[in-house]
Amino acid sequence: MSSSVINLNTLPASQGSSIGAALGEVAVAFKHLASALLQKVLAPVSVEAQQLTAFEEAEQLRTFAADVQAQDPDFAQDLFAAADRHEIAAAAVGR
Repeated sequence: MSSSVINLNTLPASQGSSIGAALGEVAVAFKHLASALLQKVLAPVSVEAQQLTAFEEAEQLRTFAADVQAQDPDFAQDLFAAADRHEIAAAAVGR
């Protein structure tokens, strides 16, 4: 069995402090990131987003479908049909 010993006193003082400073900056950055993520996740949903009508939801889907129509026309047609079905189903239920 062999062992190795590293003498930390032989490292230049600036190298040790720059590593420590970098780790400190990473820790602070991680703290800010975690805080921002928690605020985003725990933020209340706006009242406007909660009270969309079926027509407004269908119109949002149609807008998205129009945006992707040039790249994937088949998918866009599926989205347009889904918007129509959603609107018709909501009208049948009385929403």
